[in-house]
Amino acid sequence: MEYHNHFLQEIKYVKIIGMKFIIEVLILIFISLIFVAIDLNNYSGKCMVNLDKPKKTEAFIIIITHHFIATLANFGWLCSSKIILILFCVSIVSVLIHWMVNGNKCLATQKLNKLCDFPDSHYFPEFFYIIGLKKYDFWNNWGYYVFYIIVLCIGLYKLFIL
Repeated sequence: MEYHNHFLQEIKYVKIIGMKFIIEVLILIFISLIFVAIDLNNYSGKCMVNLDKPKKTEAFIIIITHHFIATLANFGWLCSSKIILILFCVSIVSVLIHWMVNGNKCLATQKLNKLCDFPDSHYFPEFFYIIGLKKYDFWNNWGYYVFYIIVLCIGLYKLFIL
């Protein structure tokens, strides 16, 4: 009987936050983990071999957090859950403000570059880096801003029509 009540409570919880939200969060987490695996296998993982345990843990936390935020910022506008769209819009505005205040640089990238002894010019290997857009000057100078402003408008539009 107790198991039955617990199961009903979990179903009620799913109804409250919505199955759509749960599925979209799981998809975003899955995409993030794919990028973490690509990063650790091809890019940042090479430096982590030489780090001591506390720095390796710190680098790993930076990598996971950075990829999750980047995945939300790059793909959150495709979601239809209002909660995710709100998080997406907040993340985009926060990232854009952070870049403007920090000289067009990401603090997480700077921290990881310092931990790994990468040069300041080393890019964080997120989606646009992996598919090759970062080799173009336009993308590095204004492409991100243009992309994020466009998808922010799409996200806000979806937020208000849903």
